[in-house]
Amino acid sequence: MSRHRNIRTRTFSDELDDYDYDQYGRSIDDDLSCISPSTANMYLYENNMNTFPESLEQQQQQKKPSDESEDMTNATIDSCIQFIRDTIGQTKSEEEILFALKQTDCNPELALNFLLSNDGHFGLANSTKLFRALTAKLPNSSMTKHSSKPPTTINTKQQQQTPSSESNKKPENIESTVKKIASNKMMLETPDKLSTTASSIPSSPISAKIIRQNIKQKSVEEIKKIYQQKRIDGQKMLLNLVIAGHVDAGKSTIMGHLLSLLGNVSKKHMHKNETEAKKLGKSSFMYAWVLDETDEERNRGITIDIGYHCFETKKRIVNILDAPGHRDFIPNMIQGTTKADVAMLVIDATKGEFESGFEAGGQTQEHILLLRSFGITQVAIVINKMDNIDFDQERYNQIVDKIRKFLKQVGFKDQSVEYIPCSGMTGDNLIELSKNPNFNWYNGPTVIDIIDNFTCSQRIVDKPFRMSINDLFKGQTSGIYLSGKIDYGYVELNQKLLILPVVEYGTVKNIIIDNQNQTEAFAGDFVYLNIVQSDGLEISIGNVICDILSPCTMATKFEARIVTFGTIGTPLINGSSLIIYSVCLNEVVTLTKLCSQLDKNKNEVIKKNPRLIGKNQAAIVQITTTKPICIETFENSKEYGRFVLRSEHFTMGTGIVTKILKTN
Repeated sequence: MSRHRNIRTRTFSDELDDYDYDQYGRSIDDDLSCISPSTANMYLYENNMNTFPESLEQQQQQKKPSDESEDMTNATIDSCIQFIRDTIGQTKSEEEILFALKQTDCNPELALNFLLSNDGHFGLANSTKLFRALTAKLPNSSMTKHSSKPPTTINTKQQQQTPSSESNKKPENIESTVKKIASNKMMLETPDKLSTTASSIPSSPISAKIIRQNIKQKSVEEIKKIYQQKRIDGQKMLLNLVIAGHVDAGKSTIMGHLLSLLGNVSKKHMHKNETEAKKLGKSSFMYAWVLDETDEERNRGITIDIGYHCFETKKRIVNILDAPGHRDFIPNMIQGTTKADVAMLVIDATKGEFESGFEAGGQTQEHILLLRSFGITQVAIVINKMDNIDFDQERYNQIVDKIRKFLKQVGFKDQSVEYIPCSGMTGDNLIELSKNPNFNWYNGPTVIDIIDNFTCSQRIVDKPFRMSINDLFKGQTSGIYLSGKIDYGYVELNQKLLILPVVEYGTVKNIIIDNQNQTEAFAGDFVYLNIVQSDGLEISIGNVICDILSPCTMATKFEARIVTFGTIGTPLINGSSLIIYSVCLNEVVTLTKLCSQLDKNKNEVIKKNPRLIGKNQAAIVQITTTKPICIETFENSKEYGRFVLRSEHFTMGTGIVTKILKTN
């Protein structure tokens, strides 16, 4: 850099008069020693040729550090300090932060965990998990080497650097820069509580009370008070409703027509749908296209992804989750079910269609089992397409009898189930009772009445924040947007959160509910969170955003009580590979041990260490995951403690987590 600066400012006419230009015009034969053009340039640009280094090593030794590179290093240190200050505020002195940066090769996330890993609120186990997860990202860092030796004070002077290795030079430059910055304010003194090796970091406690005050989280009483004001006092209760049923049962048609009758869809939009549907010869899909908006869904005539829509009734604010019915998209149906409070199961009353969907290997029974597995207790059974059977009451009663028997078998109570005949295409019994003379035998509630009479689930706002990521995308300005349903707790602007199991920190800069910017959100809300200070490269669907002071458990092995369904193709044995679905998570797992077979009704052990688990049986098993997943015991969290096991196109069974055996 110094030579190039001299070249730009040099006056060659004055400095080169003493040079003998003839020496550069001679041929090679005129002199035994020849020089390359690059070497000649070096002689040309230096006044005193005797100062030119004889070797590259001497040249590197004579070079002085660049002011620009030093400024760049200082800026890096300052940005790391600012990142840590944004999370822990002024609870740590600058000397402690600089020391943490020195120990972690100036990695802000590792340095932050270095300072916070001893928090008594996390406990020893969780702090060790987070520390190992962070250090795993730096395989060449000395922080990843956990020694079984007793903790000793780190002596940086004993570290030897190889001049020819760039990777070995970097820690030395960072260390010297950190010391230089610290020496400008006061002498760098190693705090006693930090003067340990990396393997002993979790052993020294840091006051959780100070960190809580710094993060400025609201108390449970304050959150409940805000929730009372924002969601209860004079407000309609929120209801999350999933629409399930066999493919082509008319789920999207019912909801699309209902939204149209309620005025949530403009006449212009309905006219456009009707015109486009007629062009494709699918005029009966005009209402279904209100929710099925993608080209693939319209061309195939089926719902593929979860369709979201929000509307209001006299008593409720309803979030619709229109789930697909085709067997290929059962995972999407599961994802919608985990977010719902109540369900509407649509049955096709057409002769032959009900039988194919319910008895001949269709998805109706599987959907009922999945609804019950994920804790839904209130269901409305909507017998659709009554116009196809001329509103036949006998056919309606026949379907209700079969459905009622199966619902009792899987655990639904009669008082929690409603039955209603309707026609999604003609609109009979959607918001008004049918005026068709053949339908005068029914005088019960309409579809909208049943939705209004559903009991809303209790919102758990007094637990630490939890939200399983349903979708994510890059923001137009900064950060990423993460969407999902808040399972527990409360979130507000500028709140700092932790994303697991990838262990990324972020700050909430924007909260969007139903396309409206909000200052806070509560359990039960569907939200888009704009998260900054996170690149989102490692975040994926199924990760959990949680309270930074109360992270979710990351497990790789757990014990569970499972119940198999009658649809399993082959029995479950040791080593069976399955896919687990829990909240928005789906991961490959392995049954590593069949502990015991249970009596389904009495929950008593029938046989220990069985060789296999067949159809409609209960068992205690041990499950191992391929990588850490966020999961809790059912006793601590019902939402994160229940799951479904599938293999290929079959739902094998459901289960609840009884014990965490191995954490990350």
